[in-house]
Amino acid sequence: MVPETAGTPLPLLPVPPVYTTWRDQAIATYHAGSGRPVLLVHSINAAASVFEMREPFQRLRDHVAVHAVDLAGYGNSARPAWRYRAAMYIDLIETLLAQIGQPTALIASSLSAAYAVIAATRQPHLVDRLVLICPTGISQLARPPGITAYTIYQILRSSFGRLIYRLLTTRPSIRLFLSSQAYADPASITDERLEMFYRTCRHPGAYYAPICFLSGLLNCDISTAFASLTQPTLLVWGSDARTTPLSQAAGFVRIRVATKVAVIDRASLLVQDEQPEAFIEQVLPFLSR
Repeated sequence: MVPETAGTPLPLLPVPPVYTTWRDQAIATYHAGSGRPVLLVHSINAAASVFEMREPFQRLRDHVAVHAVDLAGYGNSARPAWRYRAAMYIDLIETLLAQIGQPTALIASSLSAAYAVIAATRQPHLVDRLVLICPTGISQLARPPGITAYTIYQILRSSFGRLIYRLLTTRPSIRLFLSSQAYADPASITDERLEMFYRTCRHPGAYYAPICFLSGLLNCDISTAFASLTQPTLLVWGSDARTTPLSQAAGFVRIRVATKVAVIDRASLLVQDEQPEAFIEQVLPFLSR
């Protein structure tokens, strides 16, 4: 089943999407390579999609069976007018792991890394290791949504909120976001990158999931779950990350001392896209152990 409003799929990865059904919605997945399975999960923001995972997807496909997904509300997946919650995305990740059907390495970014941690604790037989890119869920984006979050959400669901979203997703606004939060070097923001980020956040239905993130409805506390992980876990952090600074890695290590941390220079939040070779140099040996 392909989303009715999708039209021609966005060219987010070098392979076309394959659709699976989840909660009666079409979810775009992508597959390449062979061997032990790896699942890539993109971050959560207005311009997010599997596009930000294209560099590891292309580099890993020669070594493993790489899978990737556009989360519901993003990329080429259906974008229904839901009130999205963290539990939905955790369930989607668990569903995809069950479809893969064998122990899988999870590589997830930012807030989605928190969802991957919860999924790994619930399905330990389906997750054999974790790579978390600038993760949240302990000192950041961990407060459960309360009345304030729901109030903000109602405001953002109004016509005023739609106007705010339109202003936040103009090309100049996206460039500002990418240069201030996603990439350390402004030169990394090529015309191709900017255009694809713009196209995905202006796709039909693109408004619904990001306003849930902006209001705090997608927050996820993983402090207890992270401490209980049994899988080998690698944190990959950009040295220049500002939204989720490197200093927050200490909180993860404090909770679980077995956690490994790899710091990649001259990179920010989208470290896997900005410094893909250095990223793979850290990740591939970890996956091969």
